[in-house]
Amino acid sequence: MSRKARSFMAAAMIAVAATVLSLALAETRLVRLLHLKSGDLYFLLVPAEAVRDVVLIVVDQKSLDVFPEPLLFWHGYYAEAIEAAAAGGAKVMGLDIAFPIPVEQWAPGLDQRLAQAVLAAAPVMPVVCGYAPGTLANQRRWPVPLNMAAAALDQMAYVNLRADEDDFIRSVELYDAAGARSLSMAMAERFTGRALRPAEPAMLIRYAGPAGTFARVSFSDFVGAARAGKSAQVRQWVEGKAVMLGTDLITDRHATPFYAFRVGAPANTAGVEIHANAIWTLLHARPLGRMSAAGVLGAGLGVAIAAALLVFAVTGWALVVSVAALGAACAGAGYALFQAGRLVAPTELALPMLVSLFLSIAYQYFSAARGREAFRRAVRVFVGRQVADTLDETGAYSLAGRRENVTILFSDIRGFTAWCDRQEPEAVVARLNEYFAGMTGCIVRHGGEVNKFIGDGILAIFSGEDHPLRAVRCAMEMIRQPGEFRTGVGLHSGDAVVGNMGSGDKMDYTALGDTVNLAARLEGLNKEWQTQIMMSEATWACVRSEVKARRVGEVAVRGKSAQQAIYTIAEE
Repeated sequence: MSRKARSFMAAAMIAVAATVLSLALAETRLVRLLHLKSGDLYFLLVPAEAVRDVVLIVVDQKSLDVFPEPLLFWHGYYAEAIEAAAAGGAKVMGLDIAFPIPVEQWAPGLDQRLAQAVLAAAPVMPVVCGYAPGTLANQRRWPVPLNMAAAALDQMAYVNLRADEDDFIRSVELYDAAGARSLSMAMAERFTGRALRPAEPAMLIRYAGPAGTFARVSFSDFVGAARAGKSAQVRQWVEGKAVMLGTDLITDRHATPFYAFRVGAPANTAGVEIHANAIWTLLHARPLGRMSAAGVLGAGLGVAIAAALLVFAVTGWALVVSVAALGAACAGAGYALFQAGRLVAPTELALPMLVSLFLSIAYQYFSAARGREAFRRAVRVFVGRQVADTLDETGAYSLAGRRENVTILFSDIRGFTAWCDRQEPEAVVARLNEYFAGMTGCIVRHGGEVNKFIGDGILAIFSGEDHPLRAVRCAMEMIRQPGEFRTGVGLHSGDAVVGNMGSGDKMDYTALGDTVNLAARLEGLNKEWQTQIMMSEATWACVRSEVKARRVGEVAVRGKSAQQAIYTIAEE
């Protein structure tokens, strides 16, 4: 399998793992809240809509200052507002105000006054009366005329805003299991004059904008204009529109997608305006729907694969820029889907991307670590331990040398050339590799470094503490290795120039000087003296207290006027 194919397979496996992990994380409350909050960002990017067919009449602080009675007894004021809106040409009115109990015993005639206003307006302007589902249980014991009148006209609808687990209002229930309609759906149906058939019982609200987006009139101003006979002003406010009447007080404000990103008042949104947003969503057939689980899974997997491939393909600042571009593309795609009516939170795409990036970088790091170790082993094998250690410590190498006191070990196989002539090439290579493996093991065990293989010979360098003794003991072990080959070894201790030799394109870590040359010559003398180990007097002087040896003779050394004594191991 090619490297590209392996990389793609690794990226695909990482992407699948990242997607699965992201789905598991999405089951935690923290990530669920993160998805909800990030999805709210799309609402901020959309400019606020100019809403013309829905208007709010709000009971605000100004209205409380104008009308002194408790809200429980505002039935007469509500009746005036209903009558004025009907006369002003409103198409439908919604009461986002619950009337759970009658007030007849405290304020005679108020209940009937409001009920009659609803009945009288019905032919020209239906009044959809909202109720909290729990309050209807008391209707038999405490019948409210308004609720009975609205029920008779099929103008009752329940109020049920749905709060997510962070207590933000992002959706509204349209109908319940029994088929009862919500206030928003009933208002939209009355406004359009046709029944709606939504596929799902709940709907994400496509907010037209933050709090204050919808045109609003203070309840006190509306009633005041009606009392003053300002019919033109009233008509300008409500003609041809859906009118929502409700409170805009601190007790009925809720967090919406805009809440976390706004400061000042009102950062949250009145319940009556949330219903208005739901009505506006239905009227303009622009409902939102969350992307299906399969869609989110597929999109997340695609983003995770893209992120993993980026890590495998580019590095450094190019990777940073590429990841930023991928994140921007995901955000752009999410926004386009939002505009098309499908909500997928930015973090639903960002999470698998980030997890994939983390896993891919971790994979690359450990792969690089394995690669570095393999490279280091290769350098040790083909170049030498000293170069490998230098590269590992400094990250660089140089064509430089140093003078160092070392022991040079040369070894050779006796009769190897004649043996080769009788063997197949494959057998020669196999047996020679087997032999080198054994010899190299001996050298490494005694702290030496195999510098190079020269045909069937080995050049090894021993440095550091007790290097002559370790080299001699290594030679003794080498000649005792089992096998069909007979090994000869030459040893000499002295100064040598050790370092990297060659050019920037090809170099070799080796030792140079008379010390090396003499060790090579001593190895060759084994044939003449019928020995297996031959060492110089310099080496013998360093190990005489530890190793038994005998003097073999003397040999002329280039650059020396007097001949040098040579020794072999007494035990051989």
